[in-house]
Formats: sequence, structure tokens, C-alpha cells
Amino acid sequence: MLGKLEVRRIATWQLGSTALAAMVFGLSLGASAAAASVLGGAIAMLANLAMALVALSGAPAAANRIIHRFYVAEASKILVTIFGFTLAFGIFESPAFPLLMTFALSLLAYWVTLAFARRPLVLEGE
Repeated sequence: MLGKLEVRRIATWQLGSTALAAMVFGLSLGASAAAASVLGGAIAMLANLAMALVALSGAPAAANRIIHRFYVAEASKILVTIFGFTLAFGIFESPAFPLLMTFALSLLAYWVTLAFARRPLVLEGE
């Protein structure tokens, strides 16, 4: 089961990588690049949060219901990502490079944190 410690660790690494990227882009390219960088990290974190909330909601169920829940969770993650990029590029007109690089860095931080989890991650009830 993905416990509170792992969730905190993931959030810490994602926030830290986003803050570091925002600082680097801000110092090298200016305030609009720093803001775009923060937005890129926020899109990644909110998409992961949406997926976790949907995937882990509800009571334990049969395998086919769990699979269905994860498909819906992945769809919600994709929709949040599309909505975030639509806002970032369409309304805020954010610079693409810092936004996309920080988005990718935040996703990398998520996967690296999971890869180095101290205990195997299993679904609740196994």
C-alpha cells in the first residue's frame, strides 16, 4: 500500500524539484519563466493528485472494479493535464520551455521516488 510516508516523500521531491527549476529559470530567463516553471510543476502534481484520489477512493472491490477504477483514474489524470496545459498556454500564455521542462522534471521526481521506495508497494488488501 502506498502509505503516508511515500506520499509525503513524493510531494517533497516534486515540490523541491519544482522550486529548484523555478529558481534556475527565474535567475536565467526572468520572472515569466519562473512562473511558467511553477505552473509546469503544479500541473504534474495536480494530475497525480487527481489520479490518486480517484484510484484510491471507494471500498475494496473485486478485481474488475479495481481495474475500472484505475482506468477512470488515468483518464482523470489525462484530463487534468490537458486542462492545465490549456490554461497555461491559452490563457496565461506561458513560455513553453520552462513549463514543459519543469513538468517533465516533476514527473521524473515522482517515478524516481517510487523506484526508491523503502518497501514494496502493493494494493491495499493484498
